[in-house]
Amino acid sequence: MFSWNGWISSALAALILFHGRQDPIHAQQVSQHRDTTSEHRDHDPMKVQDMNRMQDMAGMSDMEAKVDRREGSRVEETLAIPNPLAREGPKMDLTPGVAAPAIRSVAPATMSLADLEQIALERNPTLKQAAAQYEAARSRAYQAGLYPNPTIGYLQEQIGALGESRPTAGGLVARGKGSPGDMVGGYVQQEIVTAGKLRLSRAKFAEEANAAHFQAVAQQLRVLNDVRVRFFEVVAAQKLVAIQSQLSEINQNAVETTEQLVNVGQANEPDLLQARVESRRARVGLRNSENRHQSRWQNMVALIAAPELPLAQLDEREFGATSLAIDFEATLADLIAQSPEVQVALAEIRRDQIMVRRERVEPIPNVTLQAIAGRNYEFNITTAGVQASIALPIFNRNQGTIREAQADLARDHAELDRIILLLRQRLSDATNRHNDALQSVDDFRTETLPLARRAYEVQSENYRQKRAAWPQVLVAQRTLIQLTQEYVESLLELRRAEVEIRGMLLTDGLATPGSPTSQGHIESVPQPR
Repeated sequence: MFSWNGWISSALAALILFHGRQDPIHAQQVSQHRDTTSEHRDHDPMKVQDMNRMQDMAGMSDMEAKVDRREGSRVEETLAIPNPLAREGPKMDLTPGVAAPAIRSVAPATMSLADLEQIALERNPTLKQAAAQYEAARSRAYQAGLYPNPTIGYLQEQIGALGESRPTAGGLVARGKGSPGDMVGGYVQQEIVTAGKLRLSRAKFAEEANAAHFQAVAQQLRVLNDVRVRFFEVVAAQKLVAIQSQLSEINQNAVETTEQLVNVGQANEPDLLQARVESRRARVGLRNSENRHQSRWQNMVALIAAPELPLAQLDEREFGATSLAIDFEATLADLIAQSPEVQVALAEIRRDQIMVRRERVEPIPNVTLQAIAGRNYEFNITTAGVQASIALPIFNRNQGTIREAQADLARDHAELDRIILLLRQRLSDATNRHNDALQSVDDFRTETLPLARRAYEVQSENYRQKRAAWPQVLVAQRTLIQLTQEYVESLLELRRAEVEIRGMLLTDGLATPGSPTSQGHIESVPQPR
């Protein structure tokens, strides 16, 4: 007699054995990414820790795709899906729902650039967005290579059909009893994916994950570059406050000195009024500098996502560091070799190359196998059967999607060319600003400021010896202060351009992280391909 429970157990055992032989694809981290651009870095004229940080962040690992053994194929690509945060130094906790680490309400006496960078890496929300986007891309790559689920079902045909009629001894014909059906049983159905479709799908999405990785690297550089620029802006404002404070003190002393001279008849009332005017202007300038200092501090703590951090003194040593002129061609070659923007474009080209191959094999039909077993009550026997079917690619051979994939690939090549030209243009502007600021800073340091300081000292001494009028001292003083302020502004512009060039021309650390280019309706199917 047919045992339904026994048949179910046998079917499940066969199904497990079948899938055990499929050797499904699993993502594995197997090796560290090797730096492919070290030879370019060796020629970098600005060889500092900023250029090395990019390489440290690009610690990659490979996800290796394996193919169904039933297809008798081997993997052809090693799919690199790197970790965008695999680097030495501060690391972010990207666990959903985990709050950012608390920051002391009382800041240390002096904060360094490294302190602020660490806070930014821990708390800036765009880095968590970029890391989440990367993880989503990795998950799509894993999902795209999963084998289709089998189908299991119950079958019962012609329920209540009468059994066989038999003649009786009295010459009458007795009709048979109603039966559960002609056929009662179950079936297992499995779609066999052909032509390496799953392998190609996973490879394509792995390259998209690579693009998301480099987007995360770019966002990390944007945040770090902006932290540095904001840091130097606060330091510049800090120095200008000190200059204005000194100026205010000098002018207040001048008022007191002039009052004493008026009392002994050695100065007149216009001199005193002029001194008082300059003193008030200096106090207003000091308040304006303090407001600017506070505003720049708030911009910086907003960037590092630490608005509760109180105003503190910043380490000024890096602000006045010496710089060298930029070799445009050498810097451009290094930039093109290492820029995350270029790497994103290259990853998208590789992705769309795989996509073209994937769409070309899409018309090759998959095979659907079905195994049926059950009890035939019409003949009172146990039966089994097998069915196989394929779709015939007669009308729809995926022609339009193949052309779309080819168009996307052509667009990606053009995008790479556009990015390289845009990098050249942006680097040219940044280099021009850097070299102009460098020349101004060098002139201020070696010629202008020493001369202006000497002129002020001479006029001050002449005034004390009654050989110069007070307005002459004020002019020399105002010139020295103005030149000192211009020197600080030139130094700030130099630091801005230097950070931008060293940081791969990436700025705006609170902008939404970029994402890989969408592929339209190709990605809108339930099973990614």
